Amino acid sequence: MAALLLTAVFTATAQIQEKKITVTENIAYRTDVGPSTVLDLAQPLFGPQQNRPAILIIHGGGWSAGSKNDMVYRTLMIDYAMKGYVVANMNYRLLQEAPPPACIEDVRCAIRWMKAHADQLGIDPERIGTYGHSAGGHLSLMAGVAAESKAFADDKDPWKAYSCRVACAAGGAPPTELGRPGNSFGDHTEWWPIGYIGKSDTPFLVLQGGEDPVVRPNLTEDWVVKMQKAGSQVDYVKVHGQHGVAFDQQLEFTRPAMDAFYARHLKHDDPSVSFEQMKVPDFGGSGRHKAIAVREKTLPDFVVYRPVNLDAAMTVGTPPLFGTGEPQKEKLPVLVFCNGGCMDTSIGYENMLTDIASHGYVVVAIGELQMLAQHEKDQHTPSPIVKKALDWLSQQAADPNSAYYNRLDMDKIAAAGHSCGGAQVLANAADPRLKTYALLNAGMGQMSMADASSKSLKNLHGPILYLLGGETDMAWKNAQADYKALKKVPVVFADNTTSGHGGTYHQPNGGANSRMVRAWLDWQLKGKADLEKLFLQGDLTGYDGFSIKHKNF
Repeated sequence: MAALLLTAVFTATAQIQEKKITVTENIAYRTDVGPSTVLDLAQPLFGPQQNRPAILIIHGGGWSAGSKNDMVYRTLMIDYAMKGYVVANMNYRLLQEAPPPACIEDVRCAIRWMKAHADQLGIDPERIGTYGHSAGGHLSLMAGVAAESKAFADDKDPWKAYSCRVACAAGGAPPTELGRPGNSFGDHTEWWPIGYIGKSDTPFLVLQGGEDPVVRPNLTEDWVVKMQKAGSQVDYVKVHGQHGVAFDQQLEFTRPAMDAFYARHLKHDDPSVSFEQMKVPDFGGSGRHKAIAVREKTLPDFVVYRPVNLDAAMTVGTPPLFGTGEPQKEKLPVLVFCNGGCMDTSIGYENMLTDIASHGYVVVAIGELQMLAQHEKDQHTPSPIVKKALDWLSQQAADPNSAYYNRLDMDKIAAAGHSCGGAQVLANAADPRLKTYALLNAGMGQMSMADASSKSLKNLHGPILYLLGGETDMAWKNAQADYKALKKVPVVFADNTTSGHGGTYHQPNGGANSRMVRAWLDWQLKGKADLEKLFLQGDLTGYDGFSIKHKNF
């Protein structure tokens, strides 16, 4: 290792809050193919100096341009070194220097070099992950899918005795297939991730811009879906943006996704990350505070839909200018959501729940986080699971080490559920932490379901919204019976007369039904008095197709 370090140009030291790193430049990871095969290395000088996780950064540029010296990659290298990772930032042979698959072979060689020098670098050879953007994203994914491929002889690789398998691989705007057949690179499926569809032991993170004109989202999603169906773990984060996603666009979404991905799969304790996994449904919602869906470490059987920046979402009005004072803050109201069919997935409602969260709410929904919905087998959930969500919220609000500490308004909690999920809400109606309720395409009438019946109505102790889909909605008659039976509790019956039992929840931002639910929450939990016009005066401006009635207010 000492001999290798003679190739370094200089050693730089960065310091942030007593954390120091060294950056050593232009280390040759192979010397047999020309001058391009060098990398920069960032090493933390704080914390344990052995068995650290490591990340290999691979630059983009269409395989014919770009460099490790591009500021984006240097900044990323330093940022992750400051988090405690050993980070290598590599160059590789471009197409004009050597034909493919030389660039793929160089990445494999760099991984092997890191493993061969693991002791000197202070890294755990079993905890190396990769990241690349664009062409680098392709090379990163190839490191994950093709570690055992016989398509790469690597006869000249000086470190070929070592495995090039990585613990995880992430790619931003990654070409998974060239999409333009008729040239030597595109005609070799073994040089592309699409050629390795199957169950992989390597977890992947794919970051994609929805308006990317270079790497088409439909091709990316085709690979993601095929890999997921084959049993591979692929986290998929799709956001508004073009080709620069995770490069210089939408970093407020993509960087937390990367942080959580590496912390989880490289087994690294990153105090800045509270969740294990995240996605961005429906581009983050229509509200001021774009939202994400996350799997929390301490609540794996639920999804938390929340503003990506909790503190910003707590700010009321316009922040003061030029340091003239602290902005006014209000804690965030909470919604607990139960799914239709009493199922263990909220993916059919994620557009609505993300949109609600983007307007300044924290939503906890039953069921694990799902990237896409087409292959998991849904299961019924017991109604007492709602209490687990409420208990978790209470614990997080009171825990100084929680990301939600002093950020949740535990006096403003609503419960909502669709169809059978509405019955789960009624089964938990007596919980004193609940302040209001919303039953979506649900009603008990004289039936029993999910530990609830008409007798459960007596446990309601706050205002309730019934939201139905017209007389074709199978729950409509039962909901009408409930409305008639309720004598004391304030109740609103809102009817989207043609939406049917399924409602509009799958539509962008959850459609009209989602806006009605959010209006109810804004009225009941945020005290927006102007919404009395909608619920008590029947002003349905903006709610074409609805009818509304109320009583007991």
